[in-house]
Amino acid sequence: MNLVLTKYYYNNELFGITQEVRVYSQEKGAKGRIVLEDIINILLTDITYISKPTNASSDNNILVITKEKVEIAHIKPSIYEGLHLADVEQLCEFYHFCNDLADTEAYKNLGDWLNFQVCSLILKRLAHLGNLVNSFCFEEEYSARIAKLFADKEKVTIVEWLTKNYGLTVPWIITILIQKVKILILGGFQVNTEGIAKPHQNNINIYSLNSFKFIAQAIEWLFSGNDNWNWLQESLSNDLVKKAVDEEQQLIKSLREDGKSDNEIIKIIWMVTPTSHLVENKNYQYKILKAFLAMV
Repeated sequence: MNLVLTKYYYNNELFGITQEVRVYSQEKGAKGRIVLEDIINILLTDITYISKPTNASSDNNILVITKEKVEIAHIKPSIYEGLHLADVEQLCEFYHFCNDLADTEAYKNLGDWLNFQVCSLILKRLAHLGNLVNSFCFEEEYSARIAKLFADKEKVTIVEWLTKNYGLTVPWIITILIQKVKILILGGFQVNTEGIAKPHQNNINIYSLNSFKFIAQAIEWLFSGNDNWNWLQESLSNDLVKKAVDEEQQLIKSLREDGKSDNEIIKIIWMVTPTSHLVENKNYQYKILKAFLAMV
């Protein structure tokens, strides 16, 4: 496996040091993977640890803890030169179980940095750029958009956020994305939200709109199709949507036999057109449905 190593530098202001996080990717930045041992190393930082030089014993301790957290998180990162390499979704799962390794402030600060300085570039297939760019422009754009869409609300459910923010109406698409959001918002970067969500009506959790800011870029990446819609292909076999998906696949085949075009099929089955369900001139749902039809 021929990978390019890019080093990101985390400014640990609590201890006045700069620490390294390694990211491996393909030559032009695609398929970025984060070294989990580097995350553990930063979280284990304390005054005593800083005062001592790194040695074989401390390296072994980091490796042992990394393996333990990988098992607890039930993820399968790649192994490269003895290191555990994780994609963004795996990192989120992993990070969720690391909150006992550092105090709340240190854990939150690292989570913020990982999300906005590292994961954002990986999701854009720009992992090789390292600290050369940042994603604060996305944060500003997202905040402005949310203020416009949810002007009268401070907290919403995951379903409300997905349907209004992305113009979604197709039940199985919403279900698939709910699962993706839950992994992100309830997993790795929950520390960046305002704590555990409070049950609302019918025991459905609601979250502050600020909570979604930390996972919005990951969801935008799913809509981009930059992974050739592999995530969608994999999600279609989920037990929560499989029955509905199978039925609609049969309907698609039947309509194709009748000579219907993809645009006609999408309109007949889901009442969606290229110009319907637009959110700031983007038709997220139509894009997913076109990708879905290409798989049938």
